[in-house]
Amino acid sequence: MYLAFFSLISIAFCAFSMIIYSQYQKSQNLNDYMRYEYENIRQTKNILMDVVDMETGVRGYVLSGDGRYLAPFQRAADRLPDEIRALRQATYYESNAFAETNNLLDRVDSLQKLLESQMNYMRAHGRGQISMNALDIQKTQMNELRSLIEANIEHRLYRLEERRTLVAPHKTNFFYIVIIGTILGIGIFLAGTIIIIKLEAENEAIEARNARSEMRFRAVMNGINDGVYEINFVNETMYMSREFKAMIGFGEGELGDSVRDLIERIHPDDVETYMQVRHDYIIKKTPIYNNVFRLKHKDGTWRWVMSRGIGTWDKFGQIRTMIGTHTDITEQKNREEELRQLNADMEAFTYITSHDMRSPLVNLKGFSHELGLAVKDVNSLLEPQSKKLGTETWTRLETILKQDIPEALGFIGNAVDRMDTLTTAILDLSRIGKFTYRDELVDAQVVFDKCMGAQSYEISTKGVEVKASGLPRLITDPVALEQIFSNLLDNAVKYLRPDEPGHIEITCLETSRDYIFSIRDNGRGIDAEDAERVFNIFRRARNTGDVRGLGLGMAFVKATLRKLNGAIWFESKLNVGTTFHFSLPKRHPLAASNDQTGKERAA
Repeated sequence: MYLAFFSLISIAFCAFSMIIYSQYQKSQNLNDYMRYEYENIRQTKNILMDVVDMETGVRGYVLSGDGRYLAPFQRAADRLPDEIRALRQATYYESNAFAETNNLLDRVDSLQKLLESQMNYMRAHGRGQISMNALDIQKTQMNELRSLIEANIEHRLYRLEERRTLVAPHKTNFFYIVIIGTILGIGIFLAGTIIIIKLEAENEAIEARNARSEMRFRAVMNGINDGVYEINFVNETMYMSREFKAMIGFGEGELGDSVRDLIERIHPDDVETYMQVRHDYIIKKTPIYNNVFRLKHKDGTWRWVMSRGIGTWDKFGQIRTMIGTHTDITEQKNREEELRQLNADMEAFTYITSHDMRSPLVNLKGFSHELGLAVKDVNSLLEPQSKKLGTETWTRLETILKQDIPEALGFIGNAVDRMDTLTTAILDLSRIGKFTYRDELVDAQVVFDKCMGAQSYEISTKGVEVKASGLPRLITDPVALEQIFSNLLDNAVKYLRPDEPGHIEITCLETSRDYIFSIRDNGRGIDAEDAERVFNIFRRARNTGDVRGLGLGMAFVKATLRKLNGAIWFESKLNVGTTFHFSLPKRHPLAASNDQTGKERAA
């Protein structure tokens, strides 16, 4: 802004200076012309005066014979050559004036020769020998010369007068230009002063904001205890902030500034991974630098560090520097390990419990079957003795053996089957964390069409209209996505209202970070009071009692999405319909393949 302002002032000053100079040059040219004309008039008048002196002297000498009259002639004759030469030089570059001057000087030269011839004749023959006719010729030439010189002088005076009339406008213009220029200069100066004051105020405000931002940044950095670093790849040096060094137990001046000093403190098992992740970022194979490794503390222990940064490359594609932060995540890693152990213990407990529960169920089911067979045998044995037992007694026994006991055994069998289904579902749910994810490029439309094909019979039987539009290609686990689609589509079909034609629509909204899928139906909807029950295991909404199900599908979907770093939520209105939304993160193919190592797939 300062540069623009001073450039504007400089341009205005230069323009004003050029205008002033132009006016000055015009005035100077006018003055030079007037001096030139006055000098020509003076020279012309001097020549005229010399010629008059010469003519008067010769006339007096001719009439009186007194030689003293020749003194003015001689003085004028001595001056005349220099004056003629000066006039010629002055008018040399003025073509018209130069021609007039030559004509004038020719007349002067002719008159001068006439006077000299009369004077010489007088000297040779004496007084009274020159005729009056000769004197008349002399007088005539003198008058013609005088008239010519006076006309020349008059012409020059006229031109001077013309030029003099131009002087006043020039002076006026010059005066106005000076006044206007002064006003503009003062205005520009005042405007510049105001702008400078405003800019200074803005700069002070910016500096104050920057100072506050820096204070906040320092407060945040100190609060979160992150260390700042900058790597110079040109000379392999590294700046490490005080917090960075304190993170691994060092003070100022206790740790070298070479990148090699840092690498030497990385855990041997992490060096290869650290170098590979850094290399992939340097060659722009991965867009984000996020490196996790262990650094050796001064006390000999290992600290887990998460390094994040951003690099700068030159025009040749070579990395120059990278600046970022180091975060101590040792506590987080310890908690993750504890949580992982707890999850493993919980999964083992769930598996063992579910597995052990199936043994008594098998026995219960087997003994129920044996009991049923025994009842049939008892019935066969007692039937021949029905007459002996009496009609009333036999009727009672027959009801017990053929109706009550089989019905009770049927209830036991159904309960056993349901319990077996529940324990199997619990086992399946516990296995979600035991499968490795295999992320790959997946066409969501193809996966959804596959799910529709698996449920085509129920969809066509109920006359359900299903629409899918704008489904993307994304990086995710295809089996997990199929299970998510399958459960949500199954729910949408199952809970449609029988009195309303079914409509199901799936769409996808792509954001900068996620893919958000939405499955919308016009089914029976979910009451707000049941919102918290939807994703809980074995819990179902109260208006779904007439529909088959165990209350595991949505819990399964939620667990699967959690493993995929996604989320699920819904919007619903009773007797209007429900829209389930779930999100899956955008993943880079290379980053996805690296991050999925060691992760688990939903079954």
